[in-house]
Amino acid sequence: MAEQDVDIAALSDDEVVDLTVDGDDWDDVEDFSDLEQDLEETTAEDSRQGKDMQGIPWDRMQFSREHYRDTRLEDYRNYLNLKDEVDAHQEQLTQECLSVQKGSDFFDFYRNSRSVKSTIVHFQLRNLLWATSKHDLYFMHDHCVKHWNSLTRQTTEVMDLSGGSRRSFAPGLGRVVVSTLCVQDNLIAAGGFNGDLVIRNTSQQEPVCSMRVTNNDNGITNAIEIFHTREGGTRIMTANNDQMVRVYDAAHFQVVSGLHFDWAVNFAAACPTNDGLVAVVGDDPVARLTDVKTGKPVAALKGHLDYSFAAAWHPDGHLLATGNQDTTTRIWDIRQPGKSLAVLNGRMGAVRSLRFSSDGRFLAMAEPADFVHVFDVKAGFQRSQEIDMFGEISGVCFSPQADKFFVGIADATYSSLLQFRRHAYQSLVGGR
Repeated sequence: MAEQDVDIAALSDDEVVDLTVDGDDWDDVEDFSDLEQDLEETTAEDSRQGKDMQGIPWDRMQFSREHYRDTRLEDYRNYLNLKDEVDAHQEQLTQECLSVQKGSDFFDFYRNSRSVKSTIVHFQLRNLLWATSKHDLYFMHDHCVKHWNSLTRQTTEVMDLSGGSRRSFAPGLGRVVVSTLCVQDNLIAAGGFNGDLVIRNTSQQEPVCSMRVTNNDNGITNAIEIFHTREGGTRIMTANNDQMVRVYDAAHFQVVSGLHFDWAVNFAAACPTNDGLVAVVGDDPVARLTDVKTGKPVAALKGHLDYSFAAAWHPDGHLLATGNQDTTTRIWDIRQPGKSLAVLNGRMGAVRSLRFSSDGRFLAMAEPADFVHVFDVKAGFQRSQEIDMFGEISGVCFSPQADKFFVGIADATYSSLLQFRRHAYQSLVGGR
């Protein structure tokens, strides 16, 4: 993984409070709330009246939205580690990409909240947004993990990792420059530039784990995944720049498995139907399927041209998506791993984040900036919804019930949380 300077911002003064709000049946309360903040909120009604989804006042600009979009597409330079390889095979790659019908409306925009401000510290790592319900979101801002609730519109501090504070959540580690985040069930896990791993159980005020998983000088924690074993246990898996994948028992935070590779590991994802099978991607064009219990290789997935930073399993455990800096996502049927099932391309940049919806119906693919694509799995990935915005993307996620979809935007002026709800027809037709 390429390194990047870290932008250290001001500390937050928010207090730690209760993390969730009861009221799952209040799904539509936000449409009728008296908490409207005109300067920070854009609603679906505003959008229908012609207001920009992000609140950008194009009518006061010296150029139109269309002109600025064309300029962005023309000027944007995608980051590549293996530029010569990608350039040499670009025509072939373009021919491989699936013809996709855009313009679907799987999810309808209903609100943009500019009070939810994400920050990004590494340009290649964009897994900094998680939803534990359709109302509860977790994100990273200035070395703090924060929680936002759509019912109260309140942001609360969950883990202060800024260091040097009486409220520092990681004593002994100093400032943790948060590179990645994972929230699952009642566990919140943050990874940092120095191989940090800090975990909080939402039922407790103190961290249940605060350590460095490696002493390597370039051991940045690139990704974290929390998953369950068939026996009912919980595992925490880290992917690090020191070429290691480590699996921890969440009960005692002891290493139960370690896998070494010949390159920096950027993401590792456990198969949802076989917890012994892990997909691993990193600073190598070839993705690997590996038996995490024995360390033995299972399959090599060849086709990408550059380094990969994203991977996601379909809930059925047969389909795997891998995202690459060559601007494509490859879909694999692991029962036939010799060739990718489909190749999906973006508009202008690398694929930095991938998420399947819990019902398996949709795959979300996020570029570094401006574009998120939601593909219809049931239609063989041949139909998509393209979400067109401006700004760096901190992360994307579906709600656990797949009825909401969220996009985090990190921008000096228009940092926000874009919120979408599943189109009524899509809710009726069901999953794959």
